[in-house]
Amino acid sequence: MEIERKFLVRKLPNLAGIRKVVYERYYLYKGNGIEIRIQKKMNRYEFERKIETTHLSRETQKFEITKQEFEFLKGQASEALVRDSYLISENPEVSIKIYHGRFEGLMRAEVEFKTEEEAEKFSAPEWFGSEISNSSLGRDSKLIDLTDEEFATELKVAV
Repeated sequence: MEIERKFLVRKLPNLAGIRKVVYERYYLYKGNGIEIRIQKKMNRYEFERKIETTHLSRETQKFEITKQEFEFLKGQASEALVRDSYLISENPEVSIKIYHGRFEGLMRAEVEFKTEEEAEKFSAPEWFGSEISNSSLGRDSKLIDLTDEEFATELKVAV
């Protein structure tokens, strides 16, 4: 079970010395609260299915696939979503996502929790910006459907 909240990053903390993980993600299916996607995460390839269970949580199934399987499935998807990820703390788990390409300018902090109660009680640090958990900016499967103009507008409004 994945329970998380997402926020814009108001002021980027110092990321020097923190390992950067590059993600290249493609969506194969999105609908009815279900996402099926593949991603390249450095030198690993993954197939993942997520099912929305509440506004804060999703059931996740993930398994490793081969590079050949990834390349084949990638041909069935539309555009790639590319981002860098930095894990900056582990309890709670906080990671920063910095987007590239069409979504350049989006910097998102994601906080994962053990329980929904913990998520509800969470108080965001000062360097976090607006909460975007339930917006198109907070969900890659919705983000990828935005036009360039819609993305620019959503980002401007959220800031």
